[in-house]
This record gives sequence, C-alpha cells and structure tokens, in this order.
Amino acid sequence: MMKKVLFVLNILFIFSITAYAQQQDTTKAGQQSMDPQAAKYYNTAVENMKSGKYQEAITSLDSSLQIAKDYRTYYLKGQALMRSGNIQDARIAFLSSVALDSTYDQSLYSLANASLALKNYNEAIYYYNKVASVTKNPTLKSDAESAIKLAQQNTAIDFYNKGNELQKANNFQEAIKNYDQALAIDPNDYKSYYQKGLALSKLDKDDDAIKALNQALAVRDSFDLAYIALGGLLTAKKDYEGALKNYEKALAVTTNDNLKSGIQDGIGRTYLVLGGQYAKEKKYDKAIETYKKATESSNADQAYLGLAKAYIDRRQYNDAMTALQNAGKSKKTVTDGAIAFYTGVVNYEKGDKAKALDSFKAASQDATYKKASQSYITRINAEKGQAPAKK
Repeated sequence: MMKKVLFVLNILFIFSITAYAQQQDTTKAGQQSMDPQAAKYYNTAVENMKSGKYQEAITSLDSSLQIAKDYRTYYLKGQALMRSGNIQDARIAFLSSVALDSTYDQSLYSLANASLALKNYNEAIYYYNKVASVTKNPTLKSDAESAIKLAQQNTAIDFYNKGNELQKANNFQEAIKNYDQALAIDPNDYKSYYQKGLALSKLDKDDDAIKALNQALAVRDSFDLAYIALGGLLTAKKDYEGALKNYEKALAVTTNDNLKSGIQDGIGRTYLVLGGQYAKEKKYDKAIETYKKATESSNADQAYLGLAKAYIDRRQYNDAMTALQNAGKSKKTVTDGAIAFYTGVVNYEKGDKAKALDSFKAASQDATYKKASQSYITRINAEKGQAPAKK
C-alpha cells in the first residue's frame, strides 16, 4: 500500500545567527531594555550559541530568566533547545516568548516551525498566519505563507496514511472518512481518490469505487494503478470492453516492468471471460477471435480449451484438435480429463470412434467429465452393436 512521506522545511532547524546577534546590545535604542545582570547571562548565551555550545547557552538563559522574564531570552532558549533536538521544550519556550510579546515575528515563526515539526498542524497554521499578519519583513511573510501550504499538505498526508492503516486493518468505512478529509484539504490528491476507490470496492460499492478511480485519473491520467483497478472492477461488472480499454491504457502508460506482466494477465483473463460470453451467445466467430487473444496470457491453457470448444461448435474439428494439443502443452489449470473429453468429442465427430472411445475412457476417470464420458461410451458401444459399458 502506498505511503506518503511528510514534507519538512529545511528552515525548520536552521539557526539564524542574525536573529539573536542583533539582540546582544540590550540597551540599543528602540529596544526594550534588559536588566544588566540578566543581559550579562543573555550575552554569554549568545556567544555559546555561536560556538555550538547549546546546553551551556540554555544554562545561561535559565539564569537570565531567574532575574528577569524577557521575550528575547525565551526566544533564544527556544532556538538553543531546537538545535539540541528538544523540540517539545523549544515550543514551550517560544510560547512563553509570545506570551510576553505577541507581535514578535521571530518567536511566532519559530513557534509555528516547532509545531510543524511536532505534527501539530492546526497550531502551526495558526501561528504562521499570525506571522503573516504582524511581520513587516516581506521575506518572513513569504516564508510563513509557504509554510502554511506545507502544513496543509502534511495534514492531508497524515489523513491519507491513517486511511491506509485503517484499510489494512479492514476498517474500510473509517479509511474512507480519512481519505475524504485528505481530499477536503487537497482535491487534487489522486492517490487518496485511488485508495478510496479500493476501500469502496471492498464494501461492494462498485459504482462509487469506479467514480473515485475515475476522479484519480482526472487528476493524473498516467496513473497506471487506477487503470488496473478499473479493469478489475469493470470485469466483475461484465463490462468487458470497458475493462480491456483500461487494461490497455495501463499497459500504455506504465513504466513499471513488474506491473506489465500483471496487466497482461488481466487482459488475458478478461478476454477469457469475454470469449466465454460470446460462446454462450453462440457468437462463435467472436468467441474464437477473443480466445485467440487470451492465449497470450498466463491463462493460455484455459484459453486454448475455450478455443477448442468454439471450434467444435463451428465444426472446425482439425482446428479444435490443434487447440486441444496447445492446451496440453501449456497446461496449468486445465485437467487431463478436460483435454481427453474434448479430444474424444472431436474424434467422435470426425468418425474415428475407436480413438474417441479411448479418450472418453480416460476422461471418465475425471469426476467432472465422468457422466458425459459414460454417455458417449454408451452411445459408441450401441452404435457398434455392443452392450453398454457398466457404470
């Protein structure tokens, strides 16, 4: 089952030296002043950050916060925690920074990044929107808007992957709900349409499944798996022509060599069933044409047997015998009894009753053909003026 990988912003773990270096002079005009002793610890932390000494920086920042609570100190602590891989505590530090100054775009942006990393997508989107509304930095605003799209994509991916897990557990109804939630976020998610179609087919909602698969193809017309799934569903609905069109389309678009043999088998199975349908309708020419196409698949033995039957119905006995010989050569699921029985029929119709009798005797060992074979044996013996064979 296809699984999607979550997107991650490279910016998420990039520590910006500029962002905190500008705050070293805590008495700079236009900036909120910081307690001198708190500032001392703060500036020590800045130097530690530059040297990659994040734990030492956190210790200094905690000392600074013991003296004075400052949004910049919490922000810098959050950055140190992020660089240390402690995203959960970094988020808490950024929240504390935002609580002290709800307009500080760097803290808002970092908080959104931490939320995204923790897969709190709704929270991430909320704070990215905050950034976009308060920042005067056009680059940061653009980054926040891009990140909103990323968070939305990841939300959709989470729903998709959850749907796959539920489908694997045979919880198809709940799986469909998750695919629908993914599609509500991203209406062009062709894989969610595809998986939804598979789940619907498991619930025997074939018409809805076909609709979902066609929606997948409306988004991505080169999606081979959707064509294959449609081929199977349409075969089950006896829309053989439609099934063949989809299988052939799958074969035309796929670049996966492993799928090609499976698609060929799907085509062969469909031709096999379609040939049987034509034979029932006594459209023997179409049956013969269709069975011939089916012989190119892994079900060749069944196709040759069907072809032999159609030739018998058309009284083309030499062709029927050739088809039976080919069925024997490619035998996988066709039984010896089946080949013997129809060989007997061909020989009987050609007037070679001795050979026919031998074939029917062999076929009578197969439970499927025993009754019909005994009937022919009785008839042949009667025609020869002999007593009927014992059953």
